[in-house]
Amino acid sequence: MTKQCQQYSGTLTRMPFAHKPSICEAQMLPLTTDSDFAVFADFTSSPYPVLLNVREHYQILSDLVEKAQLCWPGITTVIRISMPGGMRIPNNLLADNVLLLEDLTAEEQKLVAFTNPLLVIEDRFSHIEIDNNDNSISLRLYSNEVLPTDALRPLITYLHQRGVAK
Repeated sequence: MTKQCQQYSGTLTRMPFAHKPSICEAQMLPLTTDSDFAVFADFTSSPYPVLLNVREHYQILSDLVEKAQLCWPGITTVIRISMPGGMRIPNNLLADNVLLLEDLTAEEQKLVAFTNPLLVIEDRFSHIEIDNNDNSISLRLYSNEVLPTDALRPLITYLHQRGVAK
């Protein structure tokens, strides 16, 4: 049987929680030596705006996992996560069927072969100016069963509510 796959790609275009105060999580880096300052000076700034903080990012990922579990109970979810945010990760992102990785290419290829269903969330939301992300997000849903043409609709609708546009 051929594995079915549905995909979606979008870009975060505005603050995801527009009518809610957002905590600034900017922190002073522990730069103490000339070498520290020299290394930091070599970082480049991203041309993409920072539209969310780490808490809001985790909230979006947590909500996506929750919605996926409602649509496909027991689904395995692989999430690209670039850097720990210095805070607690929501419990549902630490579940046995959720895998957080920085580079998910190899793992995705392995899991597609024997995991059903599988959701891959690959986001590149900018948290800080120097992370060089582009505020994009991609969803890939793999299944052994034939998927309805709008299988990803609940997740896409949620992302649209949070400011992600195609």
